[in-house]
Amino acid sequence: MRTAVTTAAVSQPGCTDPALQPITAMCFGAAAEPLSLADQERELRIQAEGMLMRAEMLAWERTGDFGAHGAATRHQAQMLELIKGRSEAARARMAAERGLPV
Repeated sequence: MRTAVTTAAVSQPGCTDPALQPITAMCFGAAAEPLSLADQERELRIQAEGMLMRAEMLAWERTGDFGAHGAATRHQAQMLELIKGRSEAARARMAAERGLPV
């Protein structure tokens, strides 16, 4: 699954001025079946933990607060646990997308 974060104009009913909002776009390829809802949820949680880890590392760099470093380490550990728990279907699909042996 290829994932990109981009900005798009989003409008709501009754609103004449669309606002730019960040959105996440996932490309599964033309012939690919979508991931199950559980696998999609896991992938988004992996991304979220990675972003939280980066934010804490920036906070640590900015402030020198070792609490932020500890929080970053916890987010990284959670991200790695989520990665280890990927389903066989998700792992096989990722390998195939990258041209790796399944």
